[in-house]
Amino acid sequence: MGEKGSGRVLVAVTGGIAAYKIPGVIRRLREAGYEVEVAATPSALRFIPEETLAVAAGRRVHTDETWWEESGRIEHITLARWADLVLVAPATADALARAAIGLGDDLVSATILAGARRVLWAPAMNPEMWQNPATARNVETLKGWGHRFVGPEEGAMASTEEEPGLGRLAGEEAIVAAVRKTLAEDPPP
Repeated sequence: MGEKGSGRVLVAVTGGIAAYKIPGVIRRLREAGYEVEVAATPSALRFIPEETLAVAAGRRVHTDETWWEESGRIEHITLARWADLVLVAPATADALARAAIGLGDDLVSATILAGARRVLWAPAMNPEMWQNPATARNVETLKGWGHRFVGPEEGAMASTEEEPGLGRLAGEEAIVAAVRKTLAEDPPP
């Protein structure tokens, strides 16, 4: 797999069908030497069980249920400060829009809004959603803030009704390479 990476990566899972691919991404990141934490939106947990993500990460998953702890710790602040990179995967059109307008009403969006140092988006959505002018505007806004993107790729979509197109989640190797590149070009403080 190449040289070992170093750094702390928060994998932020949002609610798209491609969420089923994220345990493989998490395993690859861990194998590559990154310390990984996982946060998931409520909609992500409708697509993939929390337990599956926890097994891949080797630790509990941060969710809206754990957002405010009895100890008084506020997870979105803690996670934003902890992470050298927040990887949003899969990044849905909704997640991109929420970030671009500054919403912070779930743990993932609040973590990004709370000063995450670096954000890497791995979009996954149907081609029409990816090509929609609203999505393009949101992507440009986020890029203007220094956020980076990996994918989407051309390929078969989850729905059997759709033709292959641009919107498929980038492959595991491409995502890990983008994490490595992002952290190497802009090393953690």
